[in-house]
Amino acid sequence: MKTETLNKVTETTNELLNVVSALSEEQINKIPFEGSWTAGQVTDHISQSFDGVIKIVNDKAVPTERAPDKKVELIKGIFLDFTTKMSSPEFVLPAQPPHKKEILVDNLKSLTKQMTDAINKQDLSFIYTDFEIPGFGKFTRLEWINFLIYHMQRHTHQIKNIQQLV
Repeated sequence: MKTETLNKVTETTNELLNVVSALSEEQINKIPFEGSWTAGQVTDHISQSFDGVIKIVNDKAVPTERAPDKKVELIKGIFLDFTTKMSSPEFVLPAQPPHKKEILVDNLKSLTKQMTDAINKQDLSFIYTDFEIPGFGKFTRLEWINFLIYHMQRHTHQIKNIQQLV
């Protein structure tokens, strides 16, 4: 379970890093259309979410009676349905542009290292009880990590679309 999870985090983060790294500083901060975030804002949002999930995975949790991956397919189905528009919670809204590409990339690399350390250290089957996404109930650490993975995949897709417009 840990090896597969580490591989998924690494692959997903590497793809995101490749997409963001391919953008120029100007492209990072260009608004593709009215009402849209810039690629830099999307990346900042991902980093804020990434940081939050790392804190959850490293926080106290308790053993669970259910399969630790029970909600993974549900999470995947929601985030990878690109026809659905979603709104970000206020606590992970991105900062206004401009964003520095180097800072965004370095931050993602640091967060990836922190997540790798957390995955290696923690029991991923344990359930986190201090926070839940309304309507979904509580997630295990494994489900939170998959939440992050599919969230990053969704936004990597979004950044690729932005890249085509800027």
